[in-house]
Amino acid sequence: MIDLRLDDLAILEQRRQLVELSCELQRATISRRLDSIQARPGGALLGTLAALGAKPAVRRIAFALALMAFRKWRRR
Repeated sequence: MIDLRLDDLAILEQRRQLVELSCELQRATISRRLDSIQARPGGALLGTLAALGAKPAVRRIAFALALMAFRKWRRR
């Protein structure tokens, strides 16, 4: 019975270490992304707009708004 408890504790310790490693990797990824955005803020904005434009609903709304703006501009 004591051996089972030690095995369970070892498993829990291993899981804790994996969670800590995961947190460190996530921190490193976020830090790398923030550095990239700070180095090229315009590129990050274009990348975000491109990702949004890849969604059909967002693209449809954007085209509709652009068409409304064009028609309003043409009528002035």
